[in-house]
Amino acid sequence: MIWIIIGIIVVAILGLVAYGFWLYKKKISHDVQLVKQLVERFKIRQQTLQMGVDHTTNRIDQIKGNVNQLVDEGKRVEQGARLLVTEGQRLTKEVQRTAGIKQF
Repeated sequence: MIWIIIGIIVVAILGLVAYGFWLYKKKISHDVQLVKQLVERFKIRQQTLQMGVDHTTNRIDQIKGNVNQLVDEGKRVEQGARLLVTEGQRLTKEVQRTAGIKQF
């Protein structure tokens, strides 16, 4: 007789645990679904931001390359200007010598 009562109590406890778990799962399923939606939205926003960062980084690299190219071109022009000034001075001296303004 005691075994039947213990069996009924164990079955009742298992039933209550199962019913409680079912209620908890039913309540939490909405929260889990909401978290999944939020995670999906976050991933989409993260991808969008990452694309923006990548695009900006590429543009910065392009601009940096253009600036480096301009600096190199500026150095080349500066060297050319120095050569031009030197040649102009040499030519001025040569013209002065040819014209007899300056002695050899």
